[in-house]
Amino acid sequence: MHEIRMESDSKSRDKDNEGQKRKKNVVFSEITMATVSKLKRHHSHSGGGSEATLCTLHDNTSPGYGWLLPGWVAEERHMVHGRVYRYYYDPQGNQYKSQTEVVAAWDKAGLIVIDH
Repeated sequence: MHEIRMESDSKSRDKDNEGQKRKKNVVFSEITMATVSKLKRHHSHSGGGSEATLCTLHDNTSPGYGWLLPGWVAEERHMVHGRVYRYYYDPQGNQYKSQTEVVAAWDKAGLIVIDH
């Protein structure tokens, strides 16, 4: 198991009482870490007008993400205005923009998905 330190890029809403950014330690499996190591950052906060976000990563052990296969990762991007964008990544690091796209990729690969 590996530990990842998640850090917010947002300004005031994610600071603690001493003005420091909150950090959360997350423990992921080896297979999840292999996927995380392949992720390309599809966004940047350095450009003018970019909105600050809080990004969190989830795997199939995270609440609400038990439907993911081992090695698949979900990313949540929490925008300042309250909108949450979710992206999903397969073990090769390919990005999917919805749960529907993920299930379609599994279907194309010949996987049978049983909803329980």
